[in-house]
Amino acid sequence: MYRGAMLAMGLCAAMPVAAQSREDDVARLTRLVEQQQAQITRLEARLAAMEGQKVAATPTPLGQPLASEAHPAPPPQVAGQTVSPPRLPFPLGQALPSDAHPPSLDARLARIEKAQKDGVHVDWSKGTPEFTSTDGKFSFRPRGRILIDLGTTMGSDVAARNITATQARSLRLGFEGSVGQHLSYLLEGDFADNEIAIKSAYLAWTTGFMGQQAEFALGNRLNDRGLDGSSGTISVPFLERNFVGQGIIPVRGFFGLGAAARIYGDGWHVGVQVSGDDINNPGTAGDGLTIGARAHWNPVKTADWLLHLGVWGFHEDLATDVARPTRAIAVGGFFNDNLRISAGSFANARSGDGYGFELGAFHKSLWAYGEYGSRTLRNVTGSTDQNAWAVQGGWFLTGETPPYLTRGGVWSRPRVLRPFTSGGSGAVELATRYEELDYSDNPTAGRGTALTLGVNWYLNNFVRLQLNAIDWSVANPVAGRLAKDHGQTLIGRAQIAF
Repeated sequence: MYRGAMLAMGLCAAMPVAAQSREDDVARLTRLVEQQQAQITRLEARLAAMEGQKVAATPTPLGQPLASEAHPAPPPQVAGQTVSPPRLPFPLGQALPSDAHPPSLDARLARIEKAQKDGVHVDWSKGTPEFTSTDGKFSFRPRGRILIDLGTTMGSDVAARNITATQARSLRLGFEGSVGQHLSYLLEGDFADNEIAIKSAYLAWTTGFMGQQAEFALGNRLNDRGLDGSSGTISVPFLERNFVGQGIIPVRGFFGLGAAARIYGDGWHVGVQVSGDDINNPGTAGDGLTIGARAHWNPVKTADWLLHLGVWGFHEDLATDVARPTRAIAVGGFFNDNLRISAGSFANARSGDGYGFELGAFHKSLWAYGEYGSRTLRNVTGSTDQNAWAVQGGWFLTGETPPYLTRGGVWSRPRVLRPFTSGGSGAVELATRYEELDYSDNPTAGRGTALTLGVNWYLNNFVRLQLNAIDWSVANPVAGRLAKDHGQTLIGRAQIAF
């Protein structure tokens, strides 16, 4: 009895002590958890800051533009993880920006707002670094292109035409930039066909006009003339522009020093250009005067279909020192100077008029279009007519949409869905073209045809490998008669344009 009473008293005395001990343990554990949670929060903040610095400092690889709201960056890959889905193709009528038509006012404003929001001062999405000020109002980017050809001609009855040769088709370097929301500039020099020349060199002001967007430019810039003629060599589907773009052309050539104005609407544009001679013309006589205009319209524009209609024309009053009013056209590649459609001679040419029509259709990864052009040259004794036409079509086997821009109705470059330089297959395009050019209304000039099969492999948005197989025919005057010749040419090209 006595021992039981003592045990009960001991238990009663120990219970408050044990309860107090448990409360102390719980308090210590609570403080420890709170301290660990605060430490984890601080570590996570430091890690996020370090990762943000790493992303800002690491340049984007070629072929992988910086992420945007429209095309967010894929999640990072780890070992054993499946490859992320490929990029989605651009909608029809959209492609990478064109050299021939600077970005729209909306695109300029978006760039300024993005720079102000993200604080990104160097953008590698165009292949070379584009430097932008903190407020986004100033930008500067070096640009250029390298086009190297290897070609061979066979089957000609004229032995001098059967040659194999290499050529630097174009080595171009320049820069572009913008000042504020409206003003842009561009300057480029080019080495091509064994000649050095200034190409684009102009200032452009982009603004609103009558409820639309307009661009006003001063300087030397590419003509707005036909679908191929208005597009850069690096953008057209074949190694060279078609016969309409090459042959039905003013004396001043593809460029002219003067003033230009363009108005852009939803699926249409109208452009007018007034210019003198090419910027590289020697100053031994007064300039000629060329007035040109072009308009295009996309009457059908859906998710799967796009229709292109275009018309253009020009009038030229020629300078007194013009000795060659017509160009001899390469029918089997620029590497072979012995294979040309003869331009003949037309003494004392005083004026000329040209016009042309365009019709094209685009459906998902397929495209087809045709062009026709005509030109009349006049001198004091008469006139001569020149005509050309071309039909062509193609298909992107890898699912890309054709790189046609509704802004300006021109060719640009495709957005490669699976860049080869990032572990994908690149973009593969098959194309074919038939074209004719006839200068023979002038008895001293010739005519010719060409059937071309082409393969284009775009490794990424900036690098393209091309192969063109051409079956050609020419008929040039020799000893008072047209001497016909027929043969084949195979040309390959490596192109990088940035």
